[in-house]
Amino acid sequence: MRDIAIAVVCYNNDEEVVEFAKNLALQSAVNRIRLLVTCNSVEDFDGFKEKLNSAMPSAIVYDPGQNLGYLPGCLYGVKNSLDNYSWILICNTDIAFVENNFFEKAIGDVEKDVWCVGPDIRLLASGIHQNPFIKNRPSKLKVNIWKIAYSCYPLFWLYFKMHDIKPQTIGTSHVNSERVYAVHGSCFFIKKECLDAIINEKKIGFMYGEELLVAEVVETNNKKTYYNAKASIIHNENQVTGKIGNKRKQKWFKESLNNYLMIYQRKKQ
Repeated sequence: MRDIAIAVVCYNNDEEVVEFAKNLALQSAVNRIRLLVTCNSVEDFDGFKEKLNSAMPSAIVYDPGQNLGYLPGCLYGVKNSLDNYSWILICNTDIAFVENNFFEKAIGDVEKDVWCVGPDIRLLASGIHQNPFIKNRPSKLKVNIWKIAYSCYPLFWLYFKMHDIKPQTIGTSHVNSERVYAVHGSCFFIKKECLDAIINEKKIGFMYGEELLVAEVVETNNKKTYYNAKASIIHNENQVTGKIGNKRKQKWFKESLNNYLMIYQRKKQ
């Protein structure tokens, strides 16, 4: 039974996606997983599909006919799949699993009220750990600072020059597994119930800010987000997002934050 979905997007990085599938096929839980790929953009859809199915015959490829963005693109594949999944892994394809039992380690023994799980993510180039992303729910002051910083391009540029909002730790040792507010968006698990709650929100940003949106959906449903240090991946950040202009980034950050605020404001501090 394939009860774990791996939802990814392809945006003119078909070779990377195929390599990701080959790496995924080495997992001990391979018979439990279903790779779902949404093609936001690809030059040769049929050729890509053939290569992908050669690497992982159980994979399903979708062509929505437009660029849906990151999280909406990942969700598109899950929504159109006929299988019923217990867990969904939403991730980039520029990652590599450190252990071949990654899935057993990541979600094998989490508590029932956990809706979201993030593994230890280490950047290949710098050794920086990207999780836990945010340990505690942001205050109203913090959220208002983001709102101002994302409101226009000059403030956005200045904010990211002066502040790095991602908690980062350099080194091989890292913090223990713990409950956190948000985990990094490059690789995270959500439960089926969490998926349904996210879809019910309807408004999801095109790109960026998925960490906050998912975290607040979990929070407002009185569930938990868990950082699991026992499961590890290597993140070899590719240059797909690096080629995006800063003005477009500012626009997408602002859109995502506005969607986040609609959920955040429902819950009393």
